[in-house]
Amino acid sequence: MTTSVALDLSDFDAPDSDAALPRSNGELVFDAPWQGRLFGLVVHLCQAGTFEWDDFKAHLIAAIEESGVGETCDPAVYYRQFAEAFCRLSREKGFFAEVELEQRAAAEAQRLAHSDHDHGHDGHHHH
Repeated sequence: MTTSVALDLSDFDAPDSDAALPRSNGELVFDAPWQGRLFGLVVHLCQAGTFEWDDFKAHLIAAIEESGVGETCDPAVYYRQFAEAFCRLSREKGFFAEVELEQRAAAEAQRLAHSDHDHGHDGHHHH
Protein backbone atom coordinates (compact mmCIF):
# COMPACT_ATOMS: atom_id res chain seq x y z
CA MET A 1 0.00 0.00 0.00
CA THR A 2 1.39 3.38 -0.96
CA THR A 3 0.77 6.43 1.12
CA SER A 4 0.56 9.86 -0.41
CA VAL A 5 2.15 12.76 1.37
CA ALA A 6 0.55 15.16 -1.10
CA LEU A 7 -0.53 18.46 0.28
CA ASP A 8 -4.26 18.68 0.88
CA LEU A 9 -5.18 21.53 -1.42
CA SER A 10 -8.92 21.40 -0.83
CA ASP A 11 -8.67 24.50 1.36
CA PHE A 12 -6.52 26.30 -1.20
CA ASP A 13 -8.50 25.71 -4.36
CA ALA A 14 -11.67 27.26 -5.71
CA PRO A 15 -12.84 24.81 -8.39
CA ASP A 16 -15.21 26.16 -11.03
CA SER A 17 -14.22 29.76 -10.32
CA ASP A 18 -11.77 32.22 -11.84
CA ALA A 19 -9.45 31.55 -8.90
CA ALA A 20 -9.26 27.78 -9.57
CA LEU A 21 -5.71 26.42 -9.73
CA PRO A 22 -4.55 25.43 -13.25
CA ARG A 23 -4.71 21.65 -13.57
CA SER A 24 -4.16 18.96 -16.15
CA ASN A 25 -5.69 15.55 -15.43
CA GLY A 26 -6.16 16.62 -11.82
CA GLU A 27 -2.49 17.55 -11.32
CA LEU A 28 -1.36 21.11 -10.65
CA VAL A 29 0.29 22.68 -13.68
CA PHE A 30 3.26 25.06 -13.51
CA ASP A 31 5.09 26.08 -16.65
CA ALA A 32 8.03 27.76 -14.90
CA PRO A 33 9.89 26.85 -11.68
CA TRP A 34 9.08 30.20 -10.02
CA GLN A 35 5.36 29.42 -10.23
CA GLY A 36 5.69 26.27 -8.16
CA ARG A 37 7.98 28.01 -5.68
CA LEU A 38 5.60 30.95 -5.30
CA PHE A 39 2.63 28.61 -4.84
CA GLY A 40 4.53 26.57 -2.23
CA LEU A 41 5.59 29.72 -0.38
CA VAL A 42 2.04 31.08 -0.22
CA VAL A 43 0.60 27.73 0.94
CA HIS A 44 3.38 27.33 3.54
CA LEU A 45 2.87 30.84 4.94
CA CYS A 46 -0.85 30.23 5.15
CA GLN A 47 -0.43 26.88 6.91
CA ALA A 48 2.01 28.53 9.32
CA GLY A 49 -0.77 30.92 10.33
CA THR A 50 0.79 34.01 8.77
CA PHE A 51 -2.50 34.89 7.08
CA GLU A 52 -5.91 33.43 6.34
CA TRP A 53 -6.40 31.78 2.95
CA ASP A 54 -9.62 33.74 2.49
CA ASP A 55 -7.61 36.98 2.77
CA PHE A 56 -5.30 35.81 -0.01
CA LYS A 57 -8.19 34.51 -2.12
CA ALA A 58 -9.93 37.90 -1.94
CA HIS A 59 -6.78 39.54 -3.34
CA LEU A 60 -6.48 36.81 -6.00
CA ILE A 61 -10.06 37.27 -7.18
CA ALA A 62 -9.55 41.06 -7.30
CA ALA A 63 -6.28 40.67 -9.27
CA ILE A 64 -8.00 38.33 -11.75
CA GLU A 65 -10.95 40.68 -12.19
CA GLU A 66 -8.67 43.69 -12.70
CA SER A 67 -6.52 41.82 -15.25
CA GLY A 68 -9.61 41.19 -17.37
CA VAL A 69 -8.49 37.58 -17.94
CA GLY A 70 -10.66 35.14 -16.03
CA GLU A 71 -11.12 31.38 -16.19
CA THR A 72 -7.70 30.84 -17.70
CA CYS A 73 -6.03 27.45 -17.89
CA ASP A 74 -2.76 29.16 -18.77
CA PRO A 75 -0.37 28.93 -15.81
CA ALA A 76 1.69 31.85 -17.17
CA VAL A 77 -1.31 34.16 -16.88
CA TYR A 78 -2.72 32.66 -13.68
CA TYR A 79 0.52 32.82 -11.70
CA ARG A 80 1.15 36.45 -12.71
CA GLN A 81 -2.27 37.15 -11.16
CA PHE A 82 -1.32 34.92 -8.20
CA ALA A 83 1.92 36.88 -7.72
CA GLU A 84 0.05 40.19 -7.90
CA ALA A 85 -2.35 38.93 -5.21
CA PHE A 86 0.57 37.89 -2.98
CA CYS A 87 2.21 41.31 -3.44
CA ARG A 88 -1.02 43.02 -2.41
CA LEU A 89 -1.44 40.74 0.61
CA SER A 90 2.21 41.29 1.58
CA ARG A 91 1.74 45.05 1.37
CA GLU A 92 -1.46 44.87 3.43
CA LYS A 93 0.17 42.68 6.11
CA GLY A 94 3.47 44.57 6.10
CA PHE A 95 5.56 41.47 5.28
CA PHE A 96 8.19 43.58 3.51
CA ALA A 97 9.45 47.11 3.90
CA GLU A 98 7.71 49.02 1.11
CA VAL A 99 10.84 50.98 0.17
CA GLU A 100 12.99 47.84 -0.12
CA LEU A 101 10.32 46.14 -2.20
CA GLU A 102 10.11 49.10 -4.58
CA GLN A 103 13.91 49.26 -4.89
CA ARG A 104 14.10 45.55 -5.65
CA ALA A 105 11.27 45.77 -8.19
CA ALA A 106 12.98 48.72 -9.91
CA ALA A 107 16.32 46.86 -9.99
CA GLU A 108 14.67 43.74 -11.46
CA ALA A 109 12.81 45.80 -14.07
CA GLN A 110 16.04 47.48 -15.09
CA ARG A 111 17.87 44.15 -15.26
CA LEU A 112 15.14 42.65 -17.44
CA ALA A 113 15.10 45.70 -19.72
CA HIS A 114 18.84 45.34 -20.37
CA SER A 115 18.98 41.58 -20.80
CA ASP A 116 19.64 40.26 -24.27
CA HIS A 117 17.16 37.50 -25.05
CA ASP A 118 18.78 36.53 -28.34
CA HIS A 119 21.68 34.57 -26.90
CA GLY A 120 21.72 31.49 -24.73
CA HIS A 121 24.32 31.29 -22.01
CA ASP A 122 24.88 27.60 -22.63
CA GLY A 123 25.18 27.89 -26.41
CA HIS A 124 21.92 26.03 -26.98
CA HIS A 125 18.78 27.50 -28.46
CA HIS A 126 15.67 27.06 -26.36
CA HIS A 127 12.36 26.47 -28.07
